[in-house]
Amino acid sequence: MTNPGPIDYVGEKKPKAPKKPSRFAWLGGLGMIVGLFAAFIGYALLGGIVRPMILAYACDATMCATEGMVIAGWLVVALPAVLIGTTVAVSKLVGRTTRRVLFTLCAVTTLVALMFIPGRRKSFSDILDGPGADQFGDGLLWAVGALGAALAVVLLLVLIGRKAPAVERHFTVIAGVLAAALLIAAVPVAISKTYPSSVKAEEIFPTVLEMNDDVLTRTAAGDQRGCDGVLAEDSPLNREHCILTVHAAYRTDDSDAVASLWAVLYADDETADVVRDTLAKPKSETAITVLSTSHSWVLVGISAHADGATISSADRPWVMWPLRQVAYRFIGYQAGLLIDPDPGDEIHPRTT
Repeated sequence: MTNPGPIDYVGEKKPKAPKKPSRFAWLGGLGMIVGLFAAFIGYALLGGIVRPMILAYACDATMCATEGMVIAGWLVVALPAVLIGTTVAVSKLVGRTTRRVLFTLCAVTTLVALMFIPGRRKSFSDILDGPGADQFGDGLLWAVGALGAALAVVLLLVLIGRKAPAVERHFTVIAGVLAAALLIAAVPVAISKTYPSSVKAEEIFPTVLEMNDDVLTRTAAGDQRGCDGVLAEDSPLNREHCILTVHAAYRTDDSDAVASLWAVLYADDETADVVRDTLAKPKSETAITVLSTSHSWVLVGISAHADGATISSADRPWVMWPLRQVAYRFIGYQAGLLIDPDPGDEIHPRTT
């Protein structure tokens, strides 16, 4: 029979007519390319937001203490490393939902860590700025070094495992313990090697301060979270989020002048400048208030007679002199360059 019977058509598919390419098909490819570039640009711009935010949060949470900032920088690298190692170790022991959660956490923390890699011809000082940035960067770098050492140890264990069956059988446990030990050991080393942050009043201001052959005796010192109580009204300093306040007061041995200095820390220099510009200087005949900034710090200084007497125009230069010395001590300590103020201008010692 030349004509096929009905059974010959069972299981056969009717051939489809080929689709004609759309004239707008190229737009899809262009959209993918543009989207890829937009993702890279967005990621780069996001880093400029995420880095300062993490640094400011770490400083706020730890009051910018050296140990706290080093650990915060260390966590940026250690956290994704620990998550990745944990995910690899337990991926076959947990359910699909848990694996997805772990993979998501690994991806997010790794992308955040990559934001702290300096670009071409840049260093950490270019991408990290603000109080505690140096300590944060040191903790991050030591964590990177510890992670590199951990990877070297893992590779060494792979080579040893080929000739030592016991190592091969317990490879995951041994590698995990050694890697964790190296990461944890990097923390105390980083803290001991980094330059200490200067946020403790008793570290900045000595009990006896000698400057310009003058002897100033400290009568008060302390630090507090926030800036409440520095001014009669708290709202001006709280216009932006203040992290902490360092306070010191001194009296002089050669005159009856007393000086008090409050230094209020903010997240960055721009915020400190904005707060300083909104402060109104109090008017008083018995005290002189000086408002200024030093990087991320807003300085509030008060000069007065020890007995609270009225400050005359003739007294003003030497009554303000101790405050200048205390302010120089604080600014110099923050900058790492301690120098004595020049007594030759309008603010000078009483004997000049």
